Amino acid sequence: MGASSDSAREYEVILTDEALYGYSDVRPDSVYERISELIKSLARFPYYGQEYDPYYVAAKPDIPCRVFFCGNYGIYYLVDESTKRVTVLSIEDERRNPAFRFSWYYHS
Repeated sequence: MGASSDSAREYEVILTDEALYGYSDVRPDSVYERISELIKSLARFPYYGQEYDPYYVAAKPDIPCRVFFCGNYGIYYLVDESTKRVTVLSIEDERRNPAFRFSWYYHS
């Protein structure tokens, strides 16, 4: 297969404002860099993460999403097959209270 057919299979990866805010708070730099690499890899491997199915009902968003973890952070995202787009919804410090996860979603 040529490069053109490979790139045709890649997904567009975008980050919401909420994800960008969370991303800017990631520490240390080594974890920030690793998260950056993993987000870029979603263009080729959009199903890298697992389906997000939290134990706490309050932590479950109304939209089905996926998650992968790096350091103390969870990266929550959607895959849209019809548009070949991955939307990173949030990058959250997992040490926070899970009952408040996705609170931005319910207040926007």
